Formats: sequence, C-alpha cells, structure tokens
Amino acid sequence: MTKTQKQRDKQIRQVLTIACENIKQTDFGFAYLTHTVDLNNEANTLKVQCYFNDDLAYQKSELHFDALKNEITQQLATIGLAIKAANISFLVD
Repeated sequence: MTKTQKQRDKQIRQVLTIACENIKQTDFGFAYLTHTVDLNNEANTLKVQCYFNDDLAYQKSELHFDALKNEITQQLATIGLAIKAANISFLVD
C-alpha cells in the first residue's frame, strides 16, 4: 500500500467512525459498522456493513434505514467519496 493509499484509508476510517458514533446516539441497539474497499477503485468497490445487536434492534431501526444511509453518505461526502445506497447493508450481529 502506498503512502497516499494509507492516508486515504485513514480518511475513510475516520469519517466512518464519525458516522458510526452518530448512528449509535440515535439508534439504540446499533453495534458497529465495517467496510471493504479496493483503494485503486474506491468509488466502485466501497461497501459498508452496519450491524445491530439483535433482531429487535434491527426491526426498530428498519423504518429509518434511509436516514442511516444518509448519515454514512454525508460523512463520506466530506472527503469527496460517493457511495451507492445499494452498497450499504444492514445485518444482525
């Protein structure tokens, strides 16, 4: 990994951490999020997986998944990275 790629990876992790903490404040039962990305083609390969503690938390948050996706999208936009809503998934841990 080049120095530039390491810096970009750090930027992505930082904004996703902010998104994660913001979501935790509004959605009780939200556990964490993780991501995968090919830094050579980040716009097309970035995928974010959001995990909830249990089925009940998942079901309670299901009504506003769009707002959660919006939070992630907005945070990524601060570093000039767009993500397709379809590349954000919600799962139970």
